[in-house]
Amino acid sequence: MSDPSECAAFNRSRYAWVKKRFESTEVVAGGSAAHAIVYNCGTLYGAWLDGTPFEGNRYVDRYVVRDRLIVQMDVWNDSAEWLLARAGLAQL
Repeated sequence: MSDPSECAAFNRSRYAWVKKRFESTEVVAGGSAAHAIVYNCGTLYGAWLDGTPFEGNRYVDRYVVRDRLIVQMDVWNDSAEWLLARAGLAQL
């Protein structure tokens, strides 16, 4: 995705609403204001499109920061696996 609006549109196709519980934020050694890699980990909570609530969905966000601006964000979470399990296509 190249724009934050694309991320928001994708999330609208997956969740009725979603929020993050931050558990840790870490800057990779050697980072500076000019260039840093930052990881944020925690869990997601919210509701699926059908209104069913969820919590405890793990996530990791990796940010590339240049001159104090986020220039790249990579996201990993358990949502795909949870959705497959809800559809009876996988086991958690």
